[in-house]
Amino acid sequence: MMMYVKPRIVCLTILIGLITHFGTAQIPVTDVAANAQLVLLNQNVATLNSQLVTLNSTMGKLLAQMERNVTANSSASKILSQDLTAKRTPASYVLGSPEMNELYETKDKIVEAYKGTQKNLRAFSNLEKVEKQRATEILADALLQVSSLVSQGSQIATTGEIIESADRLSALRSILDKMDSVLEAIIEVNTSLLQKNEHRKAVYSLIKTN
Repeated sequence: MMMYVKPRIVCLTILIGLITHFGTAQIPVTDVAANAQLVLLNQNVATLNSQLVTLNSTMGKLLAQMERNVTANSSASKILSQDLTAKRTPASYVLGSPEMNELYETKDKIVEAYKGTQKNLRAFSNLEKVEKQRATEILADALLQVSSLVSQGSQIATTGEIIESADRLSALRSILDKMDSVLEAIIEVNTSLLQKNEHRKAVYSLIKTN
């Protein structure tokens, strides 16, 4: 009985020793793996830190650029506002320009020519009724035109709409050209009436003489 027990004890002792040996041998392997993981983790953290530094730098540049953009936009908005205000406010040289003076001077000339032609219509006795009627219609139309043109010129010079001063003067010059045409039309009517009246007067005088 003792012979069988002793070999079992010996075997058990050997088995325990082997287990202890293998268990002890695995510890360094586990430490190496853990260390490798720690090294890899440290590398990842280092990489992440580098990326964060780059990101912070990029964000800093972006914020600085945004601040510059805000400042630039604010300045541009201010300049635009000033420019629009200037365009809405006619410059003093527009209101006191030769074009504005000429506008009212031409209006006075047209009114004077209109009155003179109307006076001749009443005075000329050798004109036909249809001729007088046609001349009266032309004069009335001319008076309406000049009234409208003067109103347009005044509106362009003083309006609060967004118009460049140079464009205001250009528009005034265009109106003046139209007013000159109206004045020429009245003068032509008056000249035509005068010529017809004088021609017929001479013819009637010649007839009476003969």
